[in-house]
Amino acid sequence: MGKWLPVVIASVIAAMVGGYYALTEPVTAVHRMPLDSTVLRNPYHAAQAWLEQRQQPSERILSAAALFPLPDNTRVLVFDKRRGLMTDSQVSQLLEWVETGGELIVAARPLPENRDEASASEQQWQDNDPLLYPLGITVWRLEDEDEFQELEEDPLIAVLATMPLFAGDPLRYCMDSDNDDLRESCVSLFCDAPEQPEPLLLHGEGSERDRYIQLYSDHVLWHDSWDEEDDIAPHRQWPTEVTGWADNEHGSQLIQLSLGDGQITVLSDLSLWDNDHLLYFDHAWLLGWLTGDSPVWFVRSVEMPPLVQWLWRRAPELISALAILLGLWLWYRIPRQGPLHPANDGDHHDYLQHLHASGYFQWRTRQHAALLRDLRKQAGSVLNRLHPDPDTAFALAGRRLDTRAEQIRLALYGEPESREHLLQTVQLLQTIRSLS
Repeated sequence: MGKWLPVVIASVIAAMVGGYYALTEPVTAVHRMPLDSTVLRNPYHAAQAWLEQRQQPSERILSAAALFPLPDNTRVLVFDKRRGLMTDSQVSQLLEWVETGGELIVAARPLPENRDEASASEQQWQDNDPLLYPLGITVWRLEDEDEFQELEEDPLIAVLATMPLFAGDPLRYCMDSDNDDLRESCVSLFCDAPEQPEPLLLHGEGSERDRYIQLYSDHVLWHDSWDEEDDIAPHRQWPTEVTGWADNEHGSQLIQLSLGDGQITVLSDLSLWDNDHLLYFDHAWLLGWLTGDSPVWFVRSVEMPPLVQWLWRRAPELISALAILLGLWLWYRIPRQGPLHPANDGDHHDYLQHLHASGYFQWRTRQHAALLRDLRKQAGSVLNRLHPDPDTAFALAGRRLDTRAEQIRLALYGEPESREHLLQTVQLLQTIRSLS
């Protein structure tokens, strides 16, 4: 029996394992987890992770100090629409960088809503986007009133607004309603997909098949070379040429320009590469096609950073040295206590010795005013009773004490130069205090 016991135990265990897998099946559960703060703060987190998989390093640039001086031409710069107001010098440096072979991707910036494009002056266009206007690029609102608009209101909230207050289950009340219009509205809001912009067809890239992208923009791009057919003088200051574009029935929302040995790609919006839209259509392909295998910098702001940040980026050694010097100066100037001696209950000192030690400490630490403050106040009260005028009071007290008025003045307002002088000052002030 003992010989067969291990076989029996192994058979039982095998039967239990087989029965477990025969009677159960794996179930996949999806748990929604809150996004990390780094993802919430970075709309291009997914794009950077995808580039990292392609062995393309990427960075986020959030200030002019991190961008200038410009890197070498091996990097691709992606400029967000919120890039701040660039100076003429910065624009010139950037476009000269492109001319020497740089790759630039820019989101166009439309005019403010309170400004009419048809009546805007050339200076207003220039001030609004000093980077793209010299290249001949302008941004125009769609004339069609039915252009795409992102839904800002939740469909459920829109349905609840039409419900009476007594409706318990809004969806059941809506679907079982006798009102055909309300029922159709509920079906549309709950079941239909939200309106999406029409995809753009990319031209000029020479791919084996058509490529499509989708931009969430109510504006279209225009290059002034297209105005030459209407005998309109171009306003561009840099010699650019359109080499590719992407458009739909409304117009172009992507224009690719050649400038010298470099290339500039202008988009009406960069939402196609954010965390929510990178995976749709050919958005990821477009990012890979434009950047190749080069490192990518996503530039958010070209404005001046805070002064402390700018100084730290420019001269960290100087800031560190100043911080060390400040710490040494504070260590030298702040008063410090001496070593603490344990209390000895059997060692009692006379109170006058404590007063003497306290006074000597104040004298050694140059706290003369604290030593003489109360005594001078009492002597001053006596002199004020002699006469309201200080000079007259000093003269009267000097005659009564057989001393000069100047010595009394020094005793009240002067600073002792030595311990003997301090003792003489105290003695004179005590004498003045004793005057009746």
